[in-house]
Amino acid sequence: MRESKIMKNSKIKGFTLIELLMVIAIIGILAGILIPTVGAVRKQANIAASKTQLSNYVTAITMFKGEYGYLPFVTGAGDTTINLSTPAESERFIRTLSGRNPSTGASVAEGGNRRQIAFHSFAESEFFISVADAVSDTQLADRFNNTNIFIMLDGNGDGRVNPSPSGTTPRAPSNPLRTVATAWVEPDESIGAPGYALWD
Repeated sequence: MRESKIMKNSKIKGFTLIELLMVIAIIGILAGILIPTVGAVRKQANIAASKTQLSNYVTAITMFKGEYGYLPFVTGAGDTTINLSTPAESERFIRTLSGRNPSTGASVAEGGNRRQIAFHSFAESEFFISVADAVSDTQLADRFNNTNIFIMLDGNGDGRVNPSPSGTTPRAPSNPLRTVATAWVEPDESIGAPGYALWD
């Protein structure tokens, strides 16, 4: 008799169906708020890392000028734009600034780098990754795997460049920039990659 009284007084506690549905709904609302925020933070982190990559290229070009007394890749008296989206130009850029053949690792004197100085060591994260997950050793890309990288050099020696990206992203600066080199990336809509520039 004593056991039956104890069993009557102790109730099994648990969540009701309504309480469970409320918890699930709250979790769903929080996930709906947080998931886009995490995506935006990841995008901004990739843009920051890519801008650092571009800044390193500009620094390497400046070091080249300090060593040899002239800018590499300059072809005329005006500003020179290097379009790294083409594999041949990208490979020439790598060979000149690293002093190495990217395919074999052998030293090369290209683009005026006759002493074969490594002004920049290209990391694997700076190269294009194909659909088959193969890393190209001759095609540069940003953290979004976008190859639309452009670098403008001061070809006439006035200490200014006036970049003019095509399209509206990134926006061209309103005045010429006081620098010997700058860089930008134009968007690639096919892979959802944004455009940005060092002057932003």
